[in-house]
Amino acid sequence: MSVLYLVVQGAVFLVWIVLMAQLLLALRAEAVSASGSTMPGLRASVDAFRLGLVSPRYGRDRRRIGIVTVVLLVLAVLAPVAISNG
Repeated sequence: MSVLYLVVQGAVFLVWIVLMAQLLLALRAEAVSASGSTMPGLRASVDAFRLGLVSPRYGRDRRRIGIVTVVLLVLAVLAPVAISNG
């Protein structure tokens, strides 16, 4: 049981990593587009991250990351119980 639990926890963490990478790459593309440079400055990067936090365009991404984060935290809290019983 404990091995299965760790595999599930690892799979959820992998999903979290993929979702975060997609969002970060989208925000970087936003900063590059706004700055017109392949190496956007601090201002363009901060503006892009602000858009990521408040723009409806990224709402679905924020919700998915939030849900997966909560699942990951619940799995982390339950890990000692699941592993000790397995």
